[in-house]
Amino acid sequence: MKRLFANKRFALFAPFIALSVMALIGLGLWVLVAGRIGDELSARGLSWQSLTREGFPARISLTMEKPQWRDPDATTNLVWQNSGLSLTVLPFQGGHAIIDFRGAHEITGDGGRMRLAHQGNLMSAVVDGDGLNRASFEAAVPNMAAQWLGQDIGARAADMALHTRRGDKNRYDIALVSKHITLMQDDASLSLSRLDATASVPAALMDRPVQAGDVIMLTRATIQRDALSLVAKGRVKLRANGYMDGTLDLDIVNLEAFADALAEFDLIDRRDRQKLLLFGGLGAALGGDTTDRLSLPLQFKNKRVYLGGVKLGRAPRWK
Repeated sequence: MKRLFANKRFALFAPFIALSVMALIGLGLWVLVAGRIGDELSARGLSWQSLTREGFPARISLTMEKPQWRDPDATTNLVWQNSGLSLTVLPFQGGHAIIDFRGAHEITGDGGRMRLAHQGNLMSAVVDGDGLNRASFEAAVPNMAAQWLGQDIGARAADMALHTRRGDKNRYDIALVSKHITLMQDDASLSLSRLDATASVPAALMDRPVQAGDVIMLTRATIQRDALSLVAKGRVKLRANGYMDGTLDLDIVNLEAFADALAEFDLIDRRDRQKLLLFGGLGAALGGDTTDRLSLPLQFKNKRVYLGGVKLGRAPRWK
């Protein structure tokens, strides 16, 4: 054996042999980790028609054809599917993964179904020992159409960015930014210039759908529509009857444009529009800045929505 190691030819090729052995070990570890990632995804409810692995040695890339996720909780019928995706894990950057979705997102549940089309959609997620640390979801030209709880609803925008990060006290902070938005419900529609919102949700929502008892805290939401500016903050609690209770405090700039937007979306009639404008006049008389600026509570109670003293109608259902 000593003669073998002393052989000049062996010494010449020894580095290449060592590199080959290391490469084989690295390949074995890569295959093991790639397999474990697939097994972990499968255990969490994800299935696929076919799966390919590539990217050795710098990364692990999984390409899935017709992936489908079904909630492992047997009490729900929540299902997500897509025509395809590629998931890239960067082993040297901890638990960092990048997901590129090829097609539209199709979601079905007990309340109906939803389809989210796009012209480009990436997701990034960082996972540590405590679970999801942070994630982002960005889509170009998102277009959502849904039949949910007996209503036809939809939304489209120029772009959308959704970010989430682990916060304090078993909660996650969520931020949503979108521009040039059109909201649709049945035959009504409403256009917005920009939506910028931050909220806090229970950490459990990272592993399950929303359920009765969950509290959603709206830290701040800013909505812009031409000359209209609206800022909202507050909290709501999801009730077992499918509705929500709570209050959002609204700061409205350009009250007349706000009343026009509510009327455009069929939320108020002409009489209620005049009542809102009257509130603005009273607010100025009682020390407010102008007749065109107003602070009002948006209340969800007893299955109804109230804006100040104006009843807007039935509250939106969450299930």
